[in-house]
Amino acid sequence: MSARRAAGALAAALLAAAVPGAADGPGAADEPATGPLRPEHVLVVANPKAEGSEALAKYYRLARRLLPDRVLLLPTTTEPDISREDYNEKLRDPIRAYLARKGRARRIRCIVLVWGVPVRVLGTQMTPEQDELVRAYRTISKRLHVRLAVDVKLAGSVAGTFPRPRTEGLRPLGKLFDADEVAVPDRSATFDALRADLEKEIKWKRARLEKLSDPARRRVGLRQLAALRLDASGLKGLSKQLPAEPVSGVPDRKELARRIASAEAELARLRDGPETARTAAEIVAAVRRLRGVVGAHEHCEARIRATDTAEEDASVDSELALLWEDGAELRRWRPNALNWRFGGPTTRPSEAPARMIMTARLDGPSPRDALRIIKDSIAAETKPLKGTLYIDAGGKYPSYDKHLKRLGEIVRKRTKIPVKVDGNKTLFSRGQCPDAALYVGWYSLQHYIPAFTWTRGAVGWHIASLEAVHLRDGDCNEWCVKLIQNGIAATLGAVNEPYLGAFPPPEEFFALLLTGRFTVAECYWKTVPAASWRMTLICDPLYNPFGRFPQLSVYDLPPEMGGGRGPLRPRTPTTRPHMDTRPTR
Repeated sequence: MSARRAAGALAAALLAAAVPGAADGPGAADEPATGPLRPEHVLVVANPKAEGSEALAKYYRLARRLLPDRVLLLPTTTEPDISREDYNEKLRDPIRAYLARKGRARRIRCIVLVWGVPVRVLGTQMTPEQDELVRAYRTISKRLHVRLAVDVKLAGSVAGTFPRPRTEGLRPLGKLFDADEVAVPDRSATFDALRADLEKEIKWKRARLEKLSDPARRRVGLRQLAALRLDASGLKGLSKQLPAEPVSGVPDRKELARRIASAEAELARLRDGPETARTAAEIVAAVRRLRGVVGAHEHCEARIRATDTAEEDASVDSELALLWEDGAELRRWRPNALNWRFGGPTTRPSEAPARMIMTARLDGPSPRDALRIIKDSIAAETKPLKGTLYIDAGGKYPSYDKHLKRLGEIVRKRTKIPVKVDGNKTLFSRGQCPDAALYVGWYSLQHYIPAFTWTRGAVGWHIASLEAVHLRDGDCNEWCVKLIQNGIAATLGAVNEPYLGAFPPPEEFFALLLTGRFTVAECYWKTVPAASWRMTLICDPLYNPFGRFPQLSVYDLPPEMGGGRGPLRPRTPTTRPHMDTRPTR
């Protein structure tokens, strides 16, 4: 049977399906969104142009007893990707209009997208001129990074050796130091780390020089520090930290003021003209005169962010989480204000940031897969979710394994759930994981390993870069696709490289889930660090596998989440979620 005929058959079956006991629920009137996530807080969005999408949405409304008007049909592309323009016009704006009517914006806390709604919203396409400009700034930025590493290396020799200067001024910098000290620097440190190291080194060397009794040596060192300050922070930086005593070759404040005025005039002239790859180099040179390597690097990174669109893409559902934001920077991610580190339930929903809304999708390679997720989620809530928690550590970065091992310790010590932790570099092999109820592990990029027999209602995910890129392609071997096809009820993944820190910390997500206090969607949005990014959550957002049969007390949560004092009450002042930007690929 063709895919079109199969989808049509499914649509007919779903429209004819009778859900026992389905109703609009007690109290059809809307009420303010408070407390746990409930059916009246959910909006379902479907694409009537994709056969089976509308029927699936209506089935879910009946199955979960949503209010009658909680299905929104938005005709849009049936392709997995949608342009930014079409996303704004055909998804974002109509959903805004729907929520703006009858006060729904205060009542709806979660949007669930069903099969047929696009998966990824693309970034805007750069022109050839923009692409050339970005490449020019990236090249300059890398050179400045190396230059700062050289400055750090040179600073280490100040007050240790005292060479005779081979220049009258502060440039060239290398001629103020011994020739063998100007070597290839360590390029592994980040720019911010190098900047901090240089500041510490200059401060420490200045203190050492003040203690020198030999005035000639002290002046050599002070001149070296002045040259380093000029190189790193420019004329403006040097003007703020001139040596307390006159030093040969170091300009006085009057001369510095003249040079600063001249450099500012030159920079203003350059900025009046068009910005091209050629003028970019001239502008950076002028910025460097004024603000040094640090200021020039900041300028390059700012221009890259403003011009480059390579990281403007996002999953549609993650983008919709910031539904109400206009004019927000699209490049990369935005902090998730629903994350527990911003306050958790200690902030009442009515006081939570209005710009944030939970999202999820009922999706998979086919509408039948999405239907199976709905049925399994509802069925699994009626009895205890039995099975083993499988944790596959031993991934790319040993430091990240601590999250996985900590989860294993929490569950092993605080619950009766069987736990199997594998810390080897090799992954669980075929057939090695029977009765899998919960799973988290890494790292097998776009290569699902059929190690699991999933219990009905299982929840889990694999930490890798591109496991939801081809979510609608049943023939691919990505983890999200195969997890769904093989029977998992809730999973998550990335539609493009998300970086390691984009995944919810496993010990936080699963600990919340095991308390039974929160649905899968709530656990995800209370622990995922970012929105408007590349992660997607595939589940029934109302699914709560431990709601009737909790396995953890809220007092058993990790201490920083409020263990011993109630849920999500940080022991330390609330901080933003951290994003580990190491690539998972």
